[in-house]
Amino acid sequence: MVGLVLVSHCRALSEAAAYLARRVSSNRALPIAAAGGVGEGRAELGADAMDIMESIESVYSDDGVLVLMDMGSALLSAKTAIEFLEKEQAECISLCSAPLVEGAVSAAAQISIGASLEVVRQEAIAALSPKQSDLGDVVAGQVESTAEDEGAYVSYTFVSRLKNGLHARPASMFASAAASFASVIRVRNISRNKGPESARSVNKLALLGILLGDEVEVRISGDDAEQALGAIRKLVEDNFGEPPAALKADANVRDKLLSLAPGIAMGRLYREGAVASCPKTAISDVDAEIRRFDSAVAHVKMELEAREASLVQDGHADEAGIFNAQKLILMDGDLIDEVKKAISTEKACAAYFYQQKMNKLALEYRKLPGDYLPQRAADINDVSSRVLAVLAGQGGAESGNSGDLILAAREAQPSMIVRFENRIRGILSETGGATSHAAILARTLGIPGISGYHLDESVENGTLVIIDGKNCSVTIDPDARTQADFKKKIAGWEEKKRRDFEDSKKDAVTTDGVKIYVRANVGEKQDAKRSAEFNAEGIGLLRTEFLFLSRPNVPDEETQTAILKEILAFFRNAPVAIRTLDIGGDKPLAWLDQEKEENPFLGVRGIRLCQREIQLFIGQLRAILRAGEGFTIKIMAPMISTVEEILFCKKTLANVHADLEREGVAHAWPVPFGIMVETPAAAIMADKLAAASDFFSIGSNDLSQYIMAAERGNIALSELANARQPAVLRAIKMTADAARKAGIPISVCGEMAGDPLLSQILAGMGITDLSMNPSAIGGVKRAIAGISRKEAEEKACRCLNCATFDEVMDVFGNYGASQS
Repeated sequence: MVGLVLVSHCRALSEAAAYLARRVSSNRALPIAAAGGVGEGRAELGADAMDIMESIESVYSDDGVLVLMDMGSALLSAKTAIEFLEKEQAECISLCSAPLVEGAVSAAAQISIGASLEVVRQEAIAALSPKQSDLGDVVAGQVESTAEDEGAYVSYTFVSRLKNGLHARPASMFASAAASFASVIRVRNISRNKGPESARSVNKLALLGILLGDEVEVRISGDDAEQALGAIRKLVEDNFGEPPAALKADANVRDKLLSLAPGIAMGRLYREGAVASCPKTAISDVDAEIRRFDSAVAHVKMELEAREASLVQDGHADEAGIFNAQKLILMDGDLIDEVKKAISTEKACAAYFYQQKMNKLALEYRKLPGDYLPQRAADINDVSSRVLAVLAGQGGAESGNSGDLILAAREAQPSMIVRFENRIRGILSETGGATSHAAILARTLGIPGISGYHLDESVENGTLVIIDGKNCSVTIDPDARTQADFKKKIAGWEEKKRRDFEDSKKDAVTTDGVKIYVRANVGEKQDAKRSAEFNAEGIGLLRTEFLFLSRPNVPDEETQTAILKEILAFFRNAPVAIRTLDIGGDKPLAWLDQEKEENPFLGVRGIRLCQREIQLFIGQLRAILRAGEGFTIKIMAPMISTVEEILFCKKTLANVHADLEREGVAHAWPVPFGIMVETPAAAIMADKLAAASDFFSIGSNDLSQYIMAAERGNIALSELANARQPAVLRAIKMTADAARKAGIPISVCGEMAGDPLLSQILAGMGITDLSMNPSAIGGVKRAIAGISRKEAEEKACRCLNCATFDEVMDVFGNYGASQS
């Protein structure tokens, strides 16, 4: 085994470096010696040749000795020390220019796996390369490694659970395991598109930059590939001897990326160009310019109407409302008049004035509070870009592009998605949230999307791109093997969807016969249709905001009644829980005059708004009761905190019933009335609220953010605003106990209900009614069918006894993290 001598002017430093090298290599018996210092106890700064010679002799073997020095006289003393050695020994000593600390760690890792002196030396010299790569330092003569043709191989993919990433110690363990086999072993960081690199080199492993949550692929080729795969799999499953760190399961982000829609897609890049600034160009014919402007507006109006009609024809009537809303922006009479007046007054081109007006309007929207309205600025920019393109005489931006496309834009907009019809396979957007119209449309059409991704300017249109919307990974210009791998993943994704659909046809019954009712969360007619197709046992949450948010004016009672009837028709023989208007926070109404609030999430929201806008509330209750006639419905109110709010709702509902009865209008009655438990006050007062309610439904999304005081839309707080937090789980258990004691039903309709592992925990708390996104139904039914009531109760008990988020995640283990 190669020996290692570390020389420093400071003896304490060389001893500390030796200690670090042994610890990182996980082999404290490595032949490493520390030299340096002069005077009594080697306490003074300096280097002594005799001390260095003795250190070399203490670790010497015929395999050789590598000597690392810090600077100056340490090198001179080391050279002198070699002169004191026998010739045969001196020929086996290698003085190395590698950095003392990093070089020691890299050298020790290679020594521990039996590498030769030359390999140890080269690894030590390259020890700074990971740091240089990360910081962008350029080193003359440094070249990137290339992967040789591996031929046939076996592969293994895993997600890193290392809290501090693949740092020196686990990298050393990885390299040691790889060196035990003859096979070629290469590692690739899929998430960051780095590699593949040799698994035998600690430095090359470090260059991959593998962090917590990164997806990593290992490829092995050779006669002992299967044995090597088993050894590396065991190393990963043991998490390199470290406690597995919790993944930020609900954030759906990698670094600062945000998932707009899940799924895997591959296609050619189409970069949607940003609209250039329009110069203020003088004109000679004002009337002609105004006619040109009118013509451009009329042209875009026809485009929007055609897209709206196309979506309606395909069964996406609610998404079609996006383009109706854009048409209203386009046809704003005041704005059009202002542009025409500016053309006449200043005798300059329409494009300049129109762009100025629309940019100002978009900026005003971005300054609005909350999350929903600021994202409407994207619709203003979309309309503006279309009008400006017509004024500039540009044809469709999509011309000349064929085949599967990955759309890249500064901010993805609905018209971009629709314009490419069936060719768009994925979306990369620099900005934009999950509640933007583009994101809503992408999810509806099943198009994977990622926001927050800044595409390098050097990437040209037509470049092949692969995106994973759920894991927020992007691969640019993948090689043939990577393409083949992703095609398998896409096929696997399709197979999972097929399996989920087949499992959705089965009942969710535990192995010992406990039935769990699996229902769907619905936000519009198309959701209801999909829910019925996925065999939902009713609707556990029918959101009614969609009736109000995309309209320029309040919808009348007849409109609300007709649309609700269309949704209820999908579930004539199953129960439907209708939530009254949950407006405020990140969902303000454009047509309702609401005072600006410093914190709208803690302001006039949900039932508080309904108390203030009583006629709006009454109109909605009338529509719900009328639509519910002949169906099994129940009504629940959001954001309840007090008994007084429940009494207000029940009294208002009774009065609405009396009015309809007096008018002779057919309607549903009696109708159970319950509440959404989503505030800390509701959980704490659950026993008192239960006495005044017919049922509870836990909204885990809001309950999590309010209990943890962490906004659920803030990516940086995703681990806090998480239903797996012990405080949230205890609040749910407390609420479930209160409901059971009062003898009223309880359900969960937040995102956690659709998580297979969390659904087992909820079942273990005695909650037998879960409501979720339709596509999650099959997976939850499968999870429930794979556990007994006793096992679910034991899991729930373990979670409820946890003190930290990490402890809860440990209950789930790797499988739990992968299912989130």
